[in-house]
Amino acid sequence: MKIIDRPSLAELTTLRLGGTAIAEIRLDSLEDCERLPEALSLTGGSAHVLGGGSNLLAHDGDLPITLVRPLMGSRAADGRPAEPEILGTEERTDGRYTLLRVGAGMRVPFLLSWTVKRGLAGLEGLVGVPGRVGGAIAMNAGSYGCSTAPLLRSLTVFTPERGLQELGPEGWCASYRHFSLAEPCSWYMSASAVLAMKQADPAELRRIMQENFLKKKSGQPVHEHTAGCVFKNPEGQSAGRLLDEAGMKGRRRGALYFSERHANFLAHDTKCGIAGRTEDALALISEARDAVLERFGISLEMEVKEWPAWR
Repeated sequence: MKIIDRPSLAELTTLRLGGTAIAEIRLDSLEDCERLPEALSLTGGSAHVLGGGSNLLAHDGDLPITLVRPLMGSRAADGRPAEPEILGTEERTDGRYTLLRVGAGMRVPFLLSWTVKRGLAGLEGLVGVPGRVGGAIAMNAGSYGCSTAPLLRSLTVFTPERGLQELGPEGWCASYRHFSLAEPCSWYMSASAVLAMKQADPAELRRIMQENFLKKKSGQPVHEHTAGCVFKNPEGQSAGRLLDEAGMKGRRRGALYFSERHANFLAHDTKCGIAGRTEDALALISEARDAVLERFGISLEMEVKEWPAWR
């Protein structure tokens, strides 16, 4: 465990926005989770679990929060990226599956590359998605027909109320861009997960992954500072198309703007000479919601999580 005083959210998030937290608690093992309540009592503030920093819009200023960072499974003892643990295989009616245990701190791009190389299917739609496994689970990340929740066989979580516990599928609820525990708690943190991944032809998986990446690269701002999609897609609709037709593509306020490549990506121009402000991002988001509601009668729901400032 390592505790860092006053970390900058702008340095820890993909949108490169946000103020200063009280502290950052880095967890490297399950044993660190057992010591977490004591550490939180020393730092104060409300606990906010932070993975790779994507899908997040943090307010500016001094934030009354302590960042809890589950980094289990990110590095091996020799400093190299830790690999998933192969637990075994199981036969199902639709094929053979390999069971993997992965730490919440493992980076999604590394896990995707590792599984595709070994012919394990289920994540190839997430090519180009940043962040860590814990964050991908927390938002049920998905793209091109893939999402994380259907792969979960079990999940080890920490909650303030019950400490560490291992849950089966009956222990969580998942839907489009949503994941929560079935039993109420004040907050939770994923520590590790067991994934069941279907065995497939590695060459075919590489082909699908390359195809997905080219689609994403051609239609999404993969080289800009964004937090991912701002809004969830309404049922049967594309939020990006709605925003585009409502005139939001390219709309700018200070250093923040809706990308010309995809209108559902709010981006931060860190080289324009203007300091990026979260209030500009929130103003653009509000303007976008109003524009879509006025034109289409559809109320967009945020996919990006907003962390409020100290009030």
